[in-house]
Amino acid sequence: MTINLNLTGVGVWELTYFQRHVGDALNRRLRRPFIEFIELPYLTDKHIFLVGASYLDKPPTWSRAGYLYQQVDGIHVDDTVVFEGLGRVPTTEIDNSRFLIRLNTVQLIRFPVVSETFRLRFEPLPWIPQITLAVWEYVGEEIDSTEELIQSVRAKLETIEFKIDNL
Repeated sequence: MTINLNLTGVGVWELTYFQRHVGDALNRRLRRPFIEFIELPYLTDKHIFLVGASYLDKPPTWSRAGYLYQQVDGIHVDDTVVFEGLGRVPTTEIDNSRFLIRLNTVQLIRFPVVSETFRLRFEPLPWIPQITLAVWEYVGEEIDSTEELIQSVRAKLETIEFKIDNL
């Protein structure tokens, strides 16, 4: 399966999140991360993203910003099997995939297609005191070569069936 994308086309990337996050120094004294996890405030149906995370005052040895998670919601399971004594939750949210995001770079991320919509969550590494996070969604055309091959085979099969019927 090959997906053909026009990553360099004009207007194929849409900036959907841009925010500077400053951590709380009190959190470090409590041995918690400077910046709590960042849940992007929207559902998305896109699966290809550009993600940039920057902290310009970073020491030279720091190269990682944190992890970007794909969260799928609405999973119907009986979670009381695992969490005995807690009340049953009608649906569960799971972390499906995660990607390491590097500091001061923009990365191309492609999540697997496992649901129609999902959320994104970014968890900065605990020692980062501030970070600027930007997320672009790929809104261009996605062409699946496998689907094209299937359509081509169907067309040829219809031609063969037509010829056989006319014999």
